[in-house]
Amino acid sequence: MEKYIINLRNKIHINKPLFIFLIMLIVVGVASGAFFSSVLSNADEKMVSDYLGDFFTNLSNDNLEYKTSITNSLILTLGFGILIWVLGISVIGFILILFMLFIKSFILGFSIGSLIINYKIKGILYALGYVFPHHIVQLLVYLILTAYALCFSFRLIKCITGKKNLEFKGIMSKYLSVLSFSLVILSLCSLYEVYLMPKVMKFIFLLLK
Repeated sequence: MEKYIINLRNKIHINKPLFIFLIMLIVVGVASGAFFSSVLSNADEKMVSDYLGDFFTNLSNDNLEYKTSITNSLILTLGFGILIWVLGISVIGFILILFMLFIKSFILGFSIGSLIINYKIKGILYALGYVFPHHIVQLLVYLILTAYALCFSFRLIKCITGKKNLEFKGIMSKYLSVLSFSLVILSLCSLYEVYLMPKVMKFIFLLLK
């Protein structure tokens, strides 16, 4: 673990402008999603309200499909991370990688905005319970994966254009280790989301009821 942290710290130091850009992209994505939730049509707003109402009803009645939820969560969460990683190897996928990080941030912002718009002050606490800590950790992991994928892609481009030699075996080994570490963290996030987050949300819901 300490080795990964040291390597990450060095990576951030060397590629500081890239990380600043990606953080700004996440901020813009979250803000855009939150704004979009406030300008929905009446029909869409009702659909979101009904979805949230059903969610809290199932939550209070302990009517949750844990097996289905954990399967879907793992497929979506790990699949998203693996896709970012694979696109880094594809050379031409760096634009799509940035788009994916933006969309992930947008969805999170939309979820936060919808909770606050529908439940006002209570929605702020609901949003905190929904987001912290697993969605924050997920975004950080996707941020790190995106940074490594972009760096890997740019190195491949420089190698193809003959501007720089590439020690592919060593670089690929590090790239694989980043993926492995990310998948472990993302799996833990999925477990928290399915088995612990509903309990936190239920506690907040009953507390504010």
